[in-house]
Amino acid sequence: MTVTSAVSAARTILTRLHDVMASRSNAQAKLNTVVDVIGEGLDSEVCSIYLLREGQLELFATRGLAQEAVHVTRLGIGEGLVGTIAENIETLNLAEATAHPDFSYRPETGEDKYHSFAGVPIVRRERAVGVLCVQHVDPRRYEEVEIEALQTVAMVLAEVVAQGGFFNIAELDEPELRVDRPRKFAGEGLSEGVAVGHLVLHEPRVKVDRMIADNPEDELKRLRTAAHVYIGGQHNDNDSNCDGGDNCINNIIDIDKVTAF
Repeated sequence: MTVTSAVSAARTILTRLHDVMASRSNAQAKLNTVVDVIGEGLDSEVCSIYLLREGQLELFATRGLAQEAVHVTRLGIGEGLVGTIAENIETLNLAEATAHPDFSYRPETGEDKYHSFAGVPIVRRERAVGVLCVQHVDPRRYEEVEIEALQTVAMVLAEVVAQGGFFNIAELDEPELRVDRPRKFAGEGLSEGVAVGHLVLHEPRVKVDRMIADNPEDELKRLRTAAHVYIGGQHNDNDSNCDGGDNCINNIIDIDKVTAF
């Protein structure tokens, strides 16, 4: 898969996910469609989504594995390849899954014939709330562009799940997924006693309503304009690496590698 085809695949997947979210199908039907969309987009024989429920990673939907394993197969954090991905919040890319020391065989999934495995964490607020993975019969390591496409989709899935795009988050009994969950902040006491007050955000929370741009080129222009505005008053004439333009922008982000969807 080339860079162009990977970007095209990710864009196609995200566009189709938008249609899935807008449908009136029930939660399970949506998730079943999601794994089909991702699997088809990446030409993958297996695509599975595990989500955190009651402290364990539960198989919520799969394309390619046994459907009987859905909502039956569960892995603890750190257990098996999926649990390892969630625990370390890292990507795994394996030509032979069974050769990995953390591999855990689950016969109910029917995964015996699949050799290659790649998985990325679905991360929400610096914590893995799920895992998105693909598998193939032929042993091979996945190309970097394929992994990047998976990571892009996982990032969007994290927001969709957190905002209840597929189902009511309360149904998961997993408070870490909820945007309105109670949170505890550690502080340093300056005097004895008890204080009660209200938390005030210095900046208002930005709610993301749309995950996919109608016009990717317009979004890239908006990003470039915003970067120029941000840099505006911070240009240092003595900085030979910054000319107040794109060189300054590239000191912050490699804008040439940014792709809008």
